[in-house]
Amino acid sequence: MLDNVKAGKQIALFRKNRGLTQEDVAKQLNISPQAVSKWENGHTMPELSLFVELSELLGCTIDSILFPMPAPAANANFEHILLPYAPIADFTSSSWPRSMSKPAILSAIKLFMGLEERRNAMNQQINDDAEYIFQAALSGISFGYSWGFDDNWEECLAVYGLTCEIHASTEYSHNEFIRMATDHIKSGYPIIVMPKEYTDTILATGYSDSGRILKGISFLDGDDEKNAVMSFGQLKAFSEWYLKDSDLYLIKPGPKTDSVADKCREALQKGYALLSNKEHLFEDPLAGYGLVIYDNWCEELRKETNQELTEIECMFPHIFIHYEGKLRIKQFLELCIHLLQDIDDHAVLTAIAKYEEMLSIIEKCMHEMLPKTPKNAKDAGVKRQAYIGILQRCRGLEEEALTALHSYVTAGA
Repeated sequence: MLDNVKAGKQIALFRKNRGLTQEDVAKQLNISPQAVSKWENGHTMPELSLFVELSELLGCTIDSILFPMPAPAANANFEHILLPYAPIADFTSSSWPRSMSKPAILSAIKLFMGLEERRNAMNQQINDDAEYIFQAALSGISFGYSWGFDDNWEECLAVYGLTCEIHASTEYSHNEFIRMATDHIKSGYPIIVMPKEYTDTILATGYSDSGRILKGISFLDGDDEKNAVMSFGQLKAFSEWYLKDSDLYLIKPGPKTDSVADKCREALQKGYALLSNKEHLFEDPLAGYGLVIYDNWCEELRKETNQELTEIECMFPHIFIHYEGKLRIKQFLELCIHLLQDIDDHAVLTAIAKYEEMLSIIEKCMHEMLPKTPKNAKDAGVKRQAYIGILQRCRGLEEEALTALHSYVTAGA
C-alpha cells in the first residue's frame, strides 16, 4: 500500500541531497511550489505523468520514492566488492621467474578492467605473460636490476586509457585515508596501497569493516608465486592497512596518449640506452643498469677472493635477477617483431639469438655451479674466477646484441 507521508519524506530527502529548493523542482516540472510542498508534507501524491520526470530530476528511481527501504542500523557492517569488468581465464604461464611486482600489478589492473582484447573460446580474457613482458619493458625494470628507475606509473597506465592519483598516508588522518580509499572503490575503480617498507603491495577491489579491512590480492618484489596470482575470485583480507606508512594510488580514467606500438618502440629506445650505459650511477655497485654492472660484479668477486671469503656473497640473488631481466628482454624483442611494422627483423633476431645464448649460459651456472658450496677459501676463489669468465662472456654477448640493434634503434630515436 502506498504511503503518502513516507513518499513525501523521500521526495524531500532526494531534493535536498541534490541541493534543490521546492521552487527549483516546481520550475523544472512546470507546477506550483505549493504542489511540491503538499507532496513533501504527505497531503497529496504527484500525478503519475510527473513521476518519470521527477525521478530523473532527483536522481533516483520511482520505486525508491514509492517504496523506501528502511535506513540501515548505525552499526551495520557492509562488504563492498567490485567484480572484474570481464571474465578472466586462469593463469596459463609459469610462475617463475616472475619476481617483479610492478609489471604484475599493471597486468592485473588490465585484466580487472576488462581491457585484454584476446579472448578464449569461453570469452574469457587470456591471462598469460604477454602484458607482464610488455610492462616490464615499459617501466624499465627488465633493463636493469629492479631498482634505480623513475616512478612512471602514469605512463605505464596510459596505454590502458587509465591514470592514477597518488596520496601519501602521512598527509591524512587514518579516517581520511580510509574514506579516500573506500570512496574510490565505490566509484568503480581499484586502488593500490604501496607501503614504504618491504612488504606486500595491495591491489584492492573491495573492503569491509567500514574500510578498515581491504579486500584484494597482494604482490611483492621477489615473491614469484604472489606475482603470478591474477584471480579476483578469492580476495584476501588486509586489516589495519592504513596504519603503515604508504602511498595510495587511485586508479581512474585518463587519456590514452599513444598506441601500444608507439609505446613499444619508445620502450625499445629507452631500453637500448639503459643497457648501453657504462657509467656507475648508484652507491651499491650491483644497483643500476647497463654494461657497467658486469664490470662491477667482476670486481666484487675479486674483492671477495682477496678477502679469502669462503662464502660467495654477491651471486645470490643477483644471478636470478640477472636471468629474469635477460629473459624478459629476449621476450620483449620477440614482442617487438609482432608489434612494430618497420622492425629490422634481421637485427632483432640477431639480438634475440645473443640473449638466448646468454640465458643458456646463466641457466647452466644456476643449476650446476650455484648449488655447490665451496669447501674452502681456495675452492671459492677458483669458483669466483669461473663466475668472472661467465660474466665476461655474457657482457660480450650483450654488446653484440646492442651492436645488432644499434642502427634500427638510433634511426628511430
